[in-house]
Amino acid sequence: MQRIIMSGLFAIALVGLAFAMDIDRHADFNNPKAQPAAAGCKGFYGTDDNRTACDDFCGKYRSDNEGATCDCAEGKCAADEHP
Repeated sequence: MQRIIMSGLFAIALVGLAFAMDIDRHADFNNPKAQPAAAGCKGFYGTDDNRTACDDFCGKYRSDNEGATCDCAEGKCAADEHP
């Protein structure tokens, strides 16, 4: 019985850590072809692994748009924030 209780507590701890690590992320990027360079923000919300999705987006965006910047940050895009 003690083994079952300890296994349950361990599973609860792992689930809690998974939820705590799932932070909303967004990518801040610019379009170097626009004059002046237009800033953009793309959100990655509600996914299990939004850090990888954001990094993949930024890597592809920088390779497809020479001179562009793209950085992943925590939180949502300002336009997506609701009071």
